[in-house]
Amino acid sequence: METGALSKRSSMSDFAPDSVCALVHFFQIAVLLSIRMKQLPAATVRLLSSSQIITSVVSVVKELVENSLDAGATSIDVKLENYGFDKIEVRDNGEGIKAVDAPVMAVKYYTSKINSHEDLENLTTYGFRGEALGSICCVAEVLITTRTAADNFSTQYLLDGSGHIFSQKPSHLGQDFC
Repeated sequence: METGALSKRSSMSDFAPDSVCALVHFFQIAVLLSIRMKQLPAATVRLLSSSQIITSVVSVVKELVENSLDAGATSIDVKLENYGFDKIEVRDNGEGIKAVDAPVMAVKYYTSKINSHEDLENLTTYGFRGEALGSICCVAEVLITTRTAADNFSTQYLLDGSGHIFSQKPSHLGQDFC
């Protein structure tokens, strides 16, 4: 008799303990093989891939501070509400995001840092993959308020879970008042 196979004449008492373990393992494999492969929903894929970048409040703060530094900020203010579980706010005096780049500023794999893999050899920035903001969007509500030197006013963007702009409006944040 083959290991893991039951004949009509066999009973469980005919098997040694090792044979019973092999039989149970055989049936577990048979059940696993009967499960069909399926594509994960896009939201699940985003959440799983985001967990490689965003693993804690600290990783969110790290990514946002690195974005500020890459934007040339010389002053960065970080505020946390309830240790960052309710709100993380990072304000800086960096260059801001150009209006033309805003629609893809948090869409994964859009970046201004590199054009191809050859550029990886000459990186001078902290981030380059275009994953941080998109990953944060997957796990949190994200508001970005930005203004460049060429802009007359700030714009606040609310982003959806995929990093696309859900809404935008003028904002007073970041304005210089005399």
